Amino acid sequence: MMTSFQTVTSRRLHEQVLNALVESIVAEKFGSGDSLPSEAEMCEVYGVSRSSVREALRVLAEKGLIEVRHGLGTRVNPPERWDFMDPLVLSARRKNGAMESVFDDLHEARRIVECEVAALAANRASEDDHKRLAITLDELRDAVADPVAFADTAYAFHRILFESTGNRVLLRMAAPIREVLAYTIQVAASTPGAFEQGVAEREAIRRAIVARDVDGARRAMSAHLDRLHNTVRSGTNGASKHAL
Repeated sequence: MMTSFQTVTSRRLHEQVLNALVESIVAEKFGSGDSLPSEAEMCEVYGVSRSSVREALRVLAEKGLIEVRHGLGTRVNPPERWDFMDPLVLSARRKNGAMESVFDDLHEARRIVECEVAALAANRASEDDHKRLAITLDELRDAVADPVAFADTAYAFHRILFESTGNRVLLRMAAPIREVLAYTIQVAASTPGAFEQGVAEREAIRRAIVARDVDGARRAMSAHLDRLHNTVRSGTNGASKHAL
């Protein structure tokens, strides 16, 4: 039973437990309806205090991964009860090869949100936002040979778009995009020219925003995301031919 846990590394203590448990649940080492080990067992395995374990379980329950029943222990919830957009859950899905099954839903939601974010950015972005987009695109061009740096910089570009809307609710929706980008870049990394095309598409988005072309920004983002979806779907079939 205890071998189901992953080794804990040195971070804040409850975060160590939290990350290891999320990884184990998403990887189905603990399936839906399974009971987690007792607090005492987890304390022993992780070498942490009972308070750290309890804090990790509290956060897991908030994310919908577990249900704590007094007198009955802690049980794993079915995936449909998980916080689907939680970055930690998405990260665990990506690391455990479980992202493909939810990618279409993520893409559809992202398309609905980001096309309108681009349109709002075209209307609301400041001159400083325009400068930040240009600088980030230059950094993206420099990162085409480094998938990790490319993913981080691509996320920075999209986050600037969210920030430029001035909408605090939309900004909260930006965080999950990091893991979606990491997944798509992981799939497309072996496709020649994929990253360069990704830069070109984002340049088209930037130009529309700078020109205050609301419809043009929406169309450019739509074209980028649709091509991205085709890339991932082709890549997961072993024959990616489209651009990132």
